[in-house]
Amino acid sequence: MGEVDGLRQSRRRPNGIKIQCSDASMAEDLAEFLRGLCFEASVTSGRTLEARFREPIPVDDVAARLQLDLYLRVWEAINYQASAARLSD
Repeated sequence: MGEVDGLRQSRRRPNGIKIQCSDASMAEDLAEFLRGLCFEASVTSGRTLEARFREPIPVDDVAARLQLDLYLRVWEAINYQASAARLSD
């Protein structure tokens, strides 16, 4: 692993991140939204999704969580009747 401007750069592909949507009928919409960004995403059951970053992969796990959380807040702003949260790591 190299360093870029003092940040450790990870070339590994992070494990899938589990996300729970407040409404099962909105889960596929959330998966599609994430696929339009930088994720592979699929509904795994009911209200639960799994998302995995495509390239470029964030520099570390903290950056990945922050980036995903930001995208979830944007999706919630567009779909104010629903909510979504990353499940415990």
